[in-house]
This record gives sequence, structure tokens and C-alpha cells, in this order.
Amino acid sequence: MLNILAKVPGNIYLTILICTIIITSSQKTLAQSPSNSKEKEASTFRYKDAADFEVLGLLSGNTLYSRLPPEAQNEVRPAVWSLSKHSSGIAIRFTSNSSTIKIRWTLKNNRVKDNMTPIAGNGLDLYAYTKGRWQFVGVAIPGKELVNEATVIADMTKESREFLLNLPLYEGVVKLEIGIETNATISKPKQAIINQDRPVIFYGTSITQGASASRPGLTYAALLERKINKEVINLGFSGNGRFEKEVVQYIMPSNPSVIILDCTPNSAPDTILTNLPETLAYIQSVNDSVPIVLVESIVRDYAYFKENDPSTFGTFPYIQAQNDALKKVYLDNQNKNIHYVSNKDLIGNDNEATVDGTHFNDLGNYRMYQFLLPIIEKLLNP
Repeated sequence: MLNILAKVPGNIYLTILICTIIITSSQKTLAQSPSNSKEKEASTFRYKDAADFEVLGLLSGNTLYSRLPPEAQNEVRPAVWSLSKHSSGIAIRFTSNSSTIKIRWTLKNNRVKDNMTPIAGNGLDLYAYTKGRWQFVGVAIPGKELVNEATVIADMTKESREFLLNLPLYEGVVKLEIGIETNATISKPKQAIINQDRPVIFYGTSITQGASASRPGLTYAALLERKINKEVINLGFSGNGRFEKEVVQYIMPSNPSVIILDCTPNSAPDTILTNLPETLAYIQSVNDSVPIVLVESIVRDYAYFKENDPSTFGTFPYIQAQNDALKKVYLDNQNKNIHYVSNKDLIGNDNEATVDGTHFNDLGNYRMYQFLLPIIEKLLNP
């Protein structure tokens, strides 16, 4: 180095020497500083267990962040039990005046479905109640590990707000913490905005569970919950919504105000004719006055290009056979508290409402929400 610098003119040499001293000094100062970013954050933020606040979306007797109670493991099919560990529809309500909200969460697994965003499957989104409605705030974006940490929003004005935090749609949550500034407050909700008495309960398929909304708060069930400010419990089981009494028996202890059975897309015609009458009879034996909504299967977008083979899943005649079976059970039941929803105009007619021909994109979820909203409001307020 000295041999090279010996050939450099004096004034340039002096400039290089001064710069070297400044850079070296700065590096030593940074290395010796006890206030690195992690230590500074630890001193200005604290985390609270989300379980200390209000948890929405759980059936009576459920364990934290699981959608069926422990005793269901020996009653429902293994696939349903596994999917019940996904936290779809579960949300946390809390009040805080922190200007920054952070989330730290641990997932059971960290897998991403091909037709979903990581935020929807494994992340969270946050809403705040303002001007009489729930307004989107931001998202907690997951990484690739089981333990994740994210800042949802920073630099808010320091005022007390009511928050709603929606959990992942397609993964289980082991632990969830909410981070606030050390000098800020956080507590259970101070305003009773969402009514938890007699929840609305959906039992359905992957579409109900949330495939393929872009984030947890944009499923049609979540949209309904925020609009009507009534707790909505999401029992969508991907590929496994089959009108089973074994599932419905765990719904009834929660004394639902409305039950929406949206299992037709997953159920073969014979399955509908076998399972649904038994399930309806069970519900009515427990509560003969609870409104039950039966929803037809949508027509999958790709059906328009398939041969009309009635034995092939997803074709026009197969879907028609599913819906015919649903209609037969409905007409045979002869109960005024059972209501029927046709697939006509359910998600529009422009074939733009799905991600993959089956699962709703955000547009499909919004249209489904708009279609069901007046039906459910009427049933809640006859």
C-alpha cells in the first residue's frame, strides 16, 4: 500500500489518508456502539400475547386458534381435523394508542399454496374502526420461517383505536403476539363493536376457507363480519366440505343465529343425498327455529370448454347433478326455516371472479358477500 501511495502526489495522498482515517474511525464507533438496531427496538417495543385480548371465530369449547374442539379429533375425518387447525376466520380484537403496530407469530408449517398469496395463507391483516366502519390498515407479511415478525404500520397519530386482526387462512398459528411501543397502552376492546352473541356460522369448502382471497380480511365471510358487526365463524375445509353431521354437531353448542351450508362444490350428488338429510335432521332436532341456508355450487369457468360428460367432475352436467341433489333435499324437507340460494348471479356472469376457474379472487369474494348480505341481514332481522 505504501509503495503505491509513494507514487501519488502529496495533496492526493493526504486526502486518501484522511478519508481512510474517517472511515476506520466510523467503523470502530459503530462496532463499539451498544445501541444496535435490535437492542434499540427491544428498548422501545414490547409484545403482548394476543390470547390476552378478545378472540373471535371460535366455536364453543374450542382451544386457541383451532376451529374444532379437541373431542372432534375422534369424530371427524382425519383430513377435516387437520384442516381445522388452520386459523381461517379467527381474529383478535384489541384497543391500543401505539403509533406503531408489530406482529410476531409462529406457524405450525410455512407452506404456500400455488393459487394463493403468502399474506393470505400465512400472514395477517389489520383493520381499525374509524368513522363508523372497519378500515384496512396494513398487513403482516410472512417470511419463509416458522417464526415471523413484521411491522404492520408505523408513524400513526397517537390516539386510542379499536383494532381487528385477521389470522392466516391456510395455516395454523402456534403463538401470536402484538407489539406496541413501550410507552403505549394495549387492552381488550373498549367498544363492543362486533356482537359475539349467537354467531353466524359457515360450513363449506376451500372457497369458504378463503381460497383465493389476496389477504385474510377479504374472504366473503370476513367481509360479512365487518359489515354486519356480528361474529362469523368460518368452518371451510378445503376439499372436504361434505355436509357431515359429524362436523355440524360441534356447531350447535354455539347457538348460531344463522347456519350457511356451502358444501355443494365438494360433494358428489350421492353424498349430498346421503349426508344432507341426516345433517338437517340433526340441526332441527337441536334447534328447529335456526335459519339454514343451502347454497348451490357455482359453475366453474372451465366447464364452458369441457365435453358434457356427466361422470366428469366440474362439467356442466356434473354440477347440475350436484345442484339437483341439493334442490331435492331442500324440497323434501318442507321446513320454512331452510332457505335455498341458486348459483344464478352468485359471483357475476363475466367469468372474471376466480383465480383458477374455481376459487374466488377478491372480486369473486366481494360479489359473493354482496349476494349473501341482504339474505343474512333479513334472517337476522325478520
